[in-house]
Amino acid sequence: MIESFIGLEIHIQLLTKTKVFCNCKNEFTHVPNSHVCPVCMGYPGVLPVLNEEAVRKAYIVCRAMNCHLNEKAVFDRKNYFYPDMPKNYQISQFNSPFGVKGLIEMEGVPKVRIHDAHLEEDAGKLVHEGMTSYCDYNRAGTPLLEIVTEPDFKKPEEAELFMQNFRKMVRYLGVCDGNMEEGSMRCDVNVSVNFEGKGLGRKVEVKNLNSFRHVKLALQYEIQRQSRMITAGESVVQETRLWNDETKRTEGMRSKENANDYRYFPEPDLPPYCPTKEFLAEIDAAQVELPWVRKRRFIDEYGLNEDGAEFLTEEKEKADFFESAVKGGISVANAASWMRGEVAKDLNKAKKSLGESFLTVEKFVTVIKLLEAEKINAQAAKKVMDIIINEDADPMQVIEKNNLMQTADSGEVEAMVDKLLADNAKVVAQIKGGDQKPIGFLIGQLMKVSGGKADPKKARELILNKISQLG
Repeated sequence: MIESFIGLEIHIQLLTKTKVFCNCKNEFTHVPNSHVCPVCMGYPGVLPVLNEEAVRKAYIVCRAMNCHLNEKAVFDRKNYFYPDMPKNYQISQFNSPFGVKGLIEMEGVPKVRIHDAHLEEDAGKLVHEGMTSYCDYNRAGTPLLEIVTEPDFKKPEEAELFMQNFRKMVRYLGVCDGNMEEGSMRCDVNVSVNFEGKGLGRKVEVKNLNSFRHVKLALQYEIQRQSRMITAGESVVQETRLWNDETKRTEGMRSKENANDYRYFPEPDLPPYCPTKEFLAEIDAAQVELPWVRKRRFIDEYGLNEDGAEFLTEEKEKADFFESAVKGGISVANAASWMRGEVAKDLNKAKKSLGESFLTVEKFVTVIKLLEAEKINAQAAKKVMDIIINEDADPMQVIEKNNLMQTADSGEVEAMVDKLLADNAKVVAQIKGGDQKPIGFLIGQLMKVSGGKADPKKARELILNKISQLG
């Protein structure tokens, strides 16, 4: 039997207004080299100044991962020569990072030990065109938190699920947008295989993984490749490889470096960072209920099924909205079904998130309460919901303007049904003959003549009752 050992190196760009050691804007742009300055370009004589917001957000993540927080965190220079690193060294942390020895527990994944979490500056980006490579340094110096796990994963699917939940976590914490397409969240994997009971094999690092799917596919391929090699008696080379999504294979890039290759030494231009008790109290206050914990609570407390709880806890603003709506007095079933159904459909059509729309908890609750009180029907509620998502409108005014309130005069509805049955004798005969399909037609006609104010459910009962009484 062969067993595999998988560890992850997750890089998240922290959401700050400026870069980690200078005042350049920290935002994604398509204009190359427009957010650069002498500090992030590594000009002689310039000095770095540590971004306090980057430090705060790094510590929030460390605390969420149950890390031990070093009383004295030190910055180091990681020396290497590459075109995307203008200083020819990277300011990082090695001997004493912000957080070490953490632990994350989530459903579907074994307990994952965190080796360390360290703050560093990101490199620039190389753009290749034919035989020419261009350097874009907009990304150079952006605050990057690297989280290194122990090799606790055994299956590619576990690593993929962990990454999905990790992205939810950093979004919940408000420290990173988790956009893998734009590179604000990246992942390298370390994988080795060996015969069962023999311990870790030779480690291979795989880079160029910009989606959860790539993480899983690269691991599956690499485990198969290494397994074939050791089964045939060959030695696995310790190296760095790249994932090629076109060929669905990993390709050799370079021999794997060790820490000694980077010649780490303390950064002389930055003093050690020593968090105060007051600062750590702020970090504790910034913690939130993690997404997988909240999902389990939604199932236990609200009786939601797995899919419903997964959908509602996907994003913090969605989960907060749902709980506020339920506290506002509407049923759990209606809050969940309308958020998963009509609201999600309208938001998708508008290409907006919940926070980008005009929908508020108060407006949502108003519409659902009217629906539950049978003051409006589902058709009217859908129309109102679509309007208040896309426009800054009051739901009551929308209902009044469009005359959507259900009529309370049962006699008026009964008279409409009598006329409808008299005008559609052939349809009535079909229904009396056992064909139930035309009932939908009659209900539709009633909704039309009533201006949508009749209750479809009650209308169906009334129509069937009237037909059964006909001779």
